[in-house]
Amino acid sequence: MSDRYSSANTYHQLGIVAEKLRQYDQARDYYQQALEIYIEFGDRYSSASTYYQLGKVAEKLGELEEAKANYLQDLVITTEFNDEHGLGISLRNLARFYQTTQDEDLLREVAKILRTTVEELKETIINSEE
Repeated sequence: MSDRYSSANTYHQLGIVAEKLRQYDQARDYYQQALEIYIEFGDRYSSASTYYQLGKVAEKLGELEEAKANYLQDLVITTEFNDEHGLGISLRNLARFYQTTQDEDLLREVAKILRTTVEELKETIINSEE
C-alpha cells in the first residue's frame, strides 16, 4: 500500500475529530479527501463509512438532500458487500433520518436498494424501534 492510500484513514479520523469539535466544514473537507483516495484506489468498502460520515455532517449543516444522497450511497455499498453489521447501522440511521424528514421518497429509494416494498420496510422500521 502506498502512503497516499494509508493517508485516507488519517483523513477520515481527522474528520471524526473535527466533527466532534463541531467544525463541520473542516470535517467535510477531511472526509472528502478520504473519499477521493478510497475512490482512487478502488476501495468501495472503506468509502461506505465515509459516505455515512459525510451524510451526518450534511445533516448537521441542514443540507438534507446532500445528507440523503450520502446515506443512500452508504447503503448501496454496504448492501453490495453484504455487511450485516454495517447494514444494521445504516438502517437504524435511515430510520432516524426518516423520522426527522418524513421523506417518503427516501423510503422508496431504500426499499428499491433492499429489493423490498415500502410497506415491508416500514414494518421493519417499526419493529426495530420496539
